[in-house]
Amino acid sequence: MHNVKTYDSIQAFRGLAALAVMLFHFRYLINNEFPNTGNYLFGWGAIGVDLFFIISGFVITLSAQKLGTGIRASLTFIKSRLKRIMPTYFIILLVVFILSGGMSIFHYSDKLANFVSALSFRPIYTSNAPFYINDSGVYGVRWTLNYEIYFYLISSLCLLTKRPLLCLLSFFMTALVIIPIISGQQFTLSSEGYQFNNPYLNLLTNPISWMFISGVLIAQLVPLAQRLPAPLRVTYLACVTLYAVYSLFFLKQIGHGLLSSGLALIFLMSGVVMNDTWLRRLTPRWLIFIGNISYSLYLIHTLMNTGLGKRLAWTGLTDGVIGFVVYSLISLILATLSHRYIEALFFSRSKKGDQNRKADNLLADQ
Repeated sequence: MHNVKTYDSIQAFRGLAALAVMLFHFRYLINNEFPNTGNYLFGWGAIGVDLFFIISGFVITLSAQKLGTGIRASLTFIKSRLKRIMPTYFIILLVVFILSGGMSIFHYSDKLANFVSALSFRPIYTSNAPFYINDSGVYGVRWTLNYEIYFYLISSLCLLTKRPLLCLLSFFMTALVIIPIISGQQFTLSSEGYQFNNPYLNLLTNPISWMFISGVLIAQLVPLAQRLPAPLRVTYLACVTLYAVYSLFFLKQIGHGLLSSGLALIFLMSGVVMNDTWLRRLTPRWLIFIGNISYSLYLIHTLMNTGLGKRLAWTGLTDGVIGFVVYSLISLILATLSHRYIEALFFSRSKKGDQNRKADNLLADQ
């Protein structure tokens, strides 16, 4: 088994991604007091999802590399990945179900379909790319988990082969390039994806998966790049940081996929990873902590918009900057409790000696 290197800068990146998504979803509170101000300040926050996908590809690769190949490696990998996300997800889903009306959803076919989709991690629409669900609904954020499960399953299957990286790249080349072309569609990198009459096929072929692949490639190439002279690595980081800032905040290339924010985030993450040896000394511990609770924060902040927030009306809390701050603080507190008492509870039950346990402690998946 290979040694597992920790990347504090990437954990901090995960924290930034979770905060970005949360602030993006709460920006309407500011808009209600100061029209469009929330959009101006946090409208870029959706890029956190793309950053999550890149990090996921990176972390999955590091986790898989040390397992070797074969049936045992494949089962160990998928068991560990699912254990990281399933218990917390279903517990929070149950809470959302209760707060959003509970049994009343069975009286509405669209709400019932949305709930069943949330339970089974399946897309239900052939439109509304790249979500393929009702992303504005009470379970909206789970659309990213549909992709995560997809990535986990394919990565696990590729561990059954002697060359898992080649298998993985071949699969996604087939899904993202060959299938669309032979179906008569124009190749695209847009997250609007391809038009098939099947939601599963639309999800499997959506170009947003290039974010995941880019994370895989970063994990493969960065160890080589870390051998470059330090001045060259620092110069590269400075250049990609300037490019990312210019692209995201001046050119307003904000959105999902390579044609929007994706390319800038890929370059930025590669620069951060190859400079992690000195960046980690500058990384704030509180941001690493946010990275540790990022999965719970990503899931649980939606409670404020789906029932819990309304139950604070008796306090006199209204929309606006104060509501924005209160919603954010409550989300962070609940995420901390979820991480400590739900995520940690189930993870601590891992069998002693599980080969993937060390990687999960150091590089917990989103």
